[in-house]
Amino acid sequence: MRHLLLALAVVLLLPAIPLGPATPVAAAPATQLAAGGNFAFFPETGHNVGMQIKRFFDSHGGVATFGLPLTELIVGADGLQVQYFERARFEYRPSAPPEARVALTRAGAILSAGRGDPAFQWLATSPDPSRAFMPQSGHTLGGAFGWFWQQRGGVAVFGYPISEEFRERDPATGQELLVQYFERARFEYHPEHAGTPDEVMLSPLGRLLLSQDPVALAATAPTRPIELLGQATTGFNTSSSERVINIGRATAIVDSIMVPAGAEFSFIASGDFSEANGFVEGYAIVGGRLERVLGGGLCQVSTTLFRAVSNAGLEVTRRVGHSHIVYFYENILGFDATVFTPSVDFRWRNDTAGPVYIVGITDVGSARLTFQLYGLADGRSVRYEGPFERNWTQPGTPIWQFDPALPRGAVRQLVHGRPGVDVTYNRIVAFADGRTRTDRYFTRYTPWEDFYAYGPGVTPPAGVRVIAPKR
Repeated sequence: MRHLLLALAVVLLLPAIPLGPATPVAAAPATQLAAGGNFAFFPETGHNVGMQIKRFFDSHGGVATFGLPLTELIVGADGLQVQYFERARFEYRPSAPPEARVALTRAGAILSAGRGDPAFQWLATSPDPSRAFMPQSGHTLGGAFGWFWQQRGGVAVFGYPISEEFRERDPATGQELLVQYFERARFEYHPEHAGTPDEVMLSPLGRLLLSQDPVALAATAPTRPIELLGQATTGFNTSSSERVINIGRATAIVDSIMVPAGAEFSFIASGDFSEANGFVEGYAIVGGRLERVLGGGLCQVSTTLFRAVSNAGLEVTRRVGHSHIVYFYENILGFDATVFTPSVDFRWRNDTAGPVYIVGITDVGSARLTFQLYGLADGRSVRYEGPFERNWTQPGTPIWQFDPALPRGAVRQLVHGRPGVDVTYNRIVAFADGRTRTDRYFTRYTPWEDFYAYGPGVTPPAGVRVIAPKR
């Protein structure tokens, strides 16, 4: 126990660190909600809680359980995306399924590692029939701690108990408390608050972990409320049902991802764009021709996100334009971003002082896709020059391609011919300190002929170019 008490004492000896009060201050300004409840700003410590972390935080007791936020979402010294609270550290895993992206750090297990005192020894069964036995961890649970554990999220939030209840001295107050360790927390019993929500509380393990993370200590200074940085909308009213399904699935993957300051976002690495994850075959441009591929429609999502990122003035680190003009995108030439796993990616870096939150909205009724980006506004603004067009080239002979998946006798025009052109579109980002940055988006669109897919029993007309299906 001595090593834990010494570590807790370190926290108490750091009065200059702006960590905020241990419990909410009654006279402090009220929490401020923004963007439809997706974000909350806590003036008591000057930090925001947003999106999936906020939903996890709210659904498991909020400030009463976890205390106030002490940082924004950051990349900690261990390389994980984390946000520190007084009584916990939240971990955020952007590549995990949306329902599994948020979890608490295993603070209880970390801070009790190696302890061999009787309370931590594995039990074969419960010595008390009134207490529930947890064979997964060899310990029991009951009483006020058991009620709190069940009410605030159970194993999904706190993990299993890794000790029995025992008494331990609180170095901050000198008071001896009844405590129990769990994989992700330490529970304290406060008899002076019996019958109130503070009867059981979490120990300030978030503060303890923060004191050991130099990156987090540098990120505790108060900041500003989250604001809308940029947004973009595109339409998909002429899309096939397969394409609409894929647009919705891809948007759901990217929606609610949080990108810490300085981190790079990769579209391809953001999730699983496979059939196993609900994607279906649709048409996409592959090698200058239409092919049925899994995930057709992803480029609508990557293009819309690219435009929101560009409008927010964020740093674009990789952007590849389409090989042909695509009319889904409001006919803004040179302002698209294609993706094709695993080699063609869209990437951008969060070059603001705080996290950037992605909100994706698919409205099937109006056939509109919208991305919004929220973060800490720093006064930057964006304007565009262009598009500047040259080297127009007209399309050639219509192309017909056999598709065995079509009904017998069916013909479907998938592309209405369009010319090729070289396009330059300039983005000028002006910063609050007077600096400017010009980004050149160059795209070479090659001509695209009228493109027809035909099913069994169809003979293409004379004068067209017939190509065999790739598969």
